[in-house]
Amino acid sequence: MDIEQPTKQESPQPLDPDRIEISETIGGSQTRKYLNKHVTPALLRGMRLVAKNQPDDPLQFLGEYLIQQSQQTREGAVTDSETLPDAK
Repeated sequence: MDIEQPTKQESPQPLDPDRIEISETIGGSQTRKYLNKHVTPALLRGMRLVAKNQPDDPLQFLGEYLIQQSQQTREGAVTDSETLPDAK
């Protein structure tokens, strides 16, 4: 029987201040900004609805909600609504 030896964790290397991009430290990365602007608000609203309604299939419920929000956004509708997809 082989016993796995614990692996030695390497300590993090000090960061070279010349390699840190200002955009990464002030206001977050471009990826984070994009997600916070386009995805996070609808995702959080959908997750609140999942927690509140506790549907049988929470992933399908959340997916349908996000698709509904995407369609409303494309149609120019207000995206702050928390309308429910058909619960199944």
